[in-house]
Amino acid sequence: MPFILDHNRMLIEAEFERKDGTWRKARLWVDTGNPDFLISEEFAQDMGIGIDTGNAGQIAERQMKVRIGSKPVNFDGIKVVVGSGIQWLFNTMQIDGNVPSTVLQKYQVVFDYPLQQIILAEPGILTPRGVRSPARINPVTGIVQMDAVIDGENYSFALDNGSSFSFVSDDMVAKLIQRNPKWLSSKGAVGCANIWGYWPEEETWPLLRLPVFQWGNVTITDAVIAGLPPFFRGNTDVGTWYSRKSARPVNGFLGPNVFKAYRVEIVYADSAVYFEKGTGTDIQDMDMVGLTLRPLEDQRWAVIGIVNKDGKPIVEGIEKGDILLQVGNLKTTGATMGTVIDALRGTPGERKILLLEREGKPFTVKAEVERFL
Repeated sequence: MPFILDHNRMLIEAEFERKDGTWRKARLWVDTGNPDFLISEEFAQDMGIGIDTGNAGQIAERQMKVRIGSKPVNFDGIKVVVGSGIQWLFNTMQIDGNVPSTVLQKYQVVFDYPLQQIILAEPGILTPRGVRSPARINPVTGIVQMDAVIDGENYSFALDNGSSFSFVSDDMVAKLIQRNPKWLSSKGAVGCANIWGYWPEEETWPLLRLPVFQWGNVTITDAVIAGLPPFFRGNTDVGTWYSRKSARPVNGFLGPNVFKAYRVEIVYADSAVYFEKGTGTDIQDMDMVGLTLRPLEDQRWAVIGIVNKDGKPIVEGIEKGDILLQVGNLKTTGATMGTVIDALRGTPGERKILLLEREGKPFTVKAEVERFL
């Protein structure tokens, strides 16, 4: 079935059967990086799913009948977590929930980014295509990881198509920059590196473009990674945190900005991932107006950072805390994150007219698109 990409996140349509036998349409976020079925409070109430709303979650009281592309999909035995207090997450993608890794691992899965199609097949039905890379898969969580070589050193990364970007520790990025000062780098989460605006210090994150590296048996070129500082969940680095759900320790996770030029096929039963490259690349993914944004509960967008260059803000006249109301003709309130970020993209030197609000007063800024990496 087809999918759409919004802020690099894969969104599909599904149907769920209510208690009374009627079917409810739902929009889901395909997420190889999360083993839990994360749903909105509104969706849980409408479906009559009786679950604990605490962070631990639990198995739903009844088996859910789910259809994707008119075919039944097995959600049996999946832990359900209601996203209480994070309504902004569902608003920014305009979704009801996700398709977690624990569901995906029951199938042979194809994410065909060039054709924007997803395939869920019973194991053994499809003949795999592309370059085969061995993978490690956690049988409990369904998290997929593959080993990598960057600048002559060995690493391991989870494959996370539910993330908007690729993230490692800031220490790893700092080490690579120190060893390779000619590699392109910048500071501040712009574009799809602006993951949500709710992770610590997004406006200061280091970004680095890797000219080439090996991931499994695939050679990846012109990929950007972002460095995360130790964060709130036990003040741990991203690799340590993510390793709690992977089969073996990982250094972080790679998102669609690395592999969306490919048809990606995961054969869970064979512990393998196949990559088949399509035509075209997107190396201008960081040509942006230099703002880092955060979605608010009222579906407006707050500026949390203005990217600096040579010690000076790229965009003048905007301050942290300003509300972004409009980009060109796009009214941003209620728009998805991908729509807002795409509106800030352009050709370097192009000027975007931004309508903002500060302390209840609207004002306009002409902001220039910059190439950050």
